[in-house]
Amino acid sequence: MDEYSEELVNLAFMALDHAIDSVVSSGADLVPFVIRETDNQRNLQRYITGDRLEESVATARQAVRDEPLPDRVALAWDGYLTTADGRLEAVFVESYEQGAPTGFIMAQRYQKTGFLKKKRESVGNPALVQKDSKPLF
Repeated sequence: MDEYSEELVNLAFMALDHAIDSVVSSGADLVPFVIRETDNQRNLQRYITGDRLEESVATARQAVRDEPLPDRVALAWDGYLTTADGRLEAVFVESYEQGAPTGFIMAQRYQKTGFLKKKRESVGNPALVQKDSKPLF
């Protein structure tokens, strides 16, 4: 990931850590959120719209496009990641930096555990899911 700035990579990992910590500590699905970083100041905003997760993620994406451009942005959501090990739940973070032609998407898998599958725990290490993703803005 040498083609991305250290600041963007740090923001992506911070957002991914926050996302997986939220899922594990709450035992609930992640509410999509956006972290905007400008002049070393961060702002986190959650998005809950409609009855479906996809609607909230779409609203978060549109908000990134509609609001003043930050230096860097990370969008986090809950979904599924299919690997050789099968289909597992995961949190995803899509990260971009102003002026860069592309961004990247990372994921952290997790699984439901315990009685009635009410608890969640992370599985494995974060993974780079996509490089050269089209910028949100």
